[in-house]
Amino acid sequence: MKEKRLLKAMGKVDEKYIEEASPAQHAKRPGWLKRGAIAACLCVALLAGVLFKIPGPDVTIAPGFLVVTAYAASSDEEITMQEGIELPTDYKWSLAMSSRPGLPLKLSTTEYDDLSFEVSVDGGTLLFWEGNKITYLDSSFNTGNDTTVYWTNLSRTGESDFERYMGTTAYINIVIYEGDNIVGYAVVEIYTNDLENEPAQTYSAKLLKSVSFPKANREYQKITAEYVATEMEQIKNETQAGQRW
Repeated sequence: MKEKRLLKAMGKVDEKYIEEASPAQHAKRPGWLKRGAIAACLCVALLAGVLFKIPGPDVTIAPGFLVVTAYAASSDEEITMQEGIELPTDYKWSLAMSSRPGLPLKLSTTEYDDLSFEVSVDGGTLLFWEGNKITYLDSSFNTGNDTTVYWTNLSRTGESDFERYMGTTAYINIVIYEGDNIVGYAVVEIYTNDLENEPAQTYSAKLLKSVSFPKANREYQKITAEYVATEMEQIKNETQAGQRW
């Protein structure tokens, strides 16, 4: 190299100093090392994908076994609600014209022995009516089999103060338990087409969806409240989207 010849021409210089003054030699990285590093990165990426992948719940569903019974506005006639079918005209309820304090719906089933219902409402209020006593219920409550609840567009805000619900649609959410296990759910839509006819609006009801979770190999399925809440919310969103179109 030129640098070595120049140093030798200047005189006797120790060989080791000549080597130290030489430009550094850059060794080439073996190709197998680069390929190995790439393969290692791919393995880490694939492993991360497996570890962080959250599978959806493995759920078996069947038609619902909940019986929702509606009652005529001015008689004791009753009808079992069918999924997706509107109630007849004489089953509509109006606060100004009905003798009942709300639209009555009876929740019952004979499928299981030890059943309870977790009931909540989006819009309006649910109540019990026993004799002449009216009990306004919390937004979410638990009740037993063969229970009749009443939906009203009035919400109690004080001892003698009420607030009128002015939405056109409300929903009753029903989660069915046997012991601590969720075995089904249902969503009921309450709606009016004459909201401007205050205070004589008429309301009707429709069973949007009723689902059951049958046992698998004689064991309860591991159904979570979060899963059911998501499913019910999707049903309501799809219904609202269909109404807009």
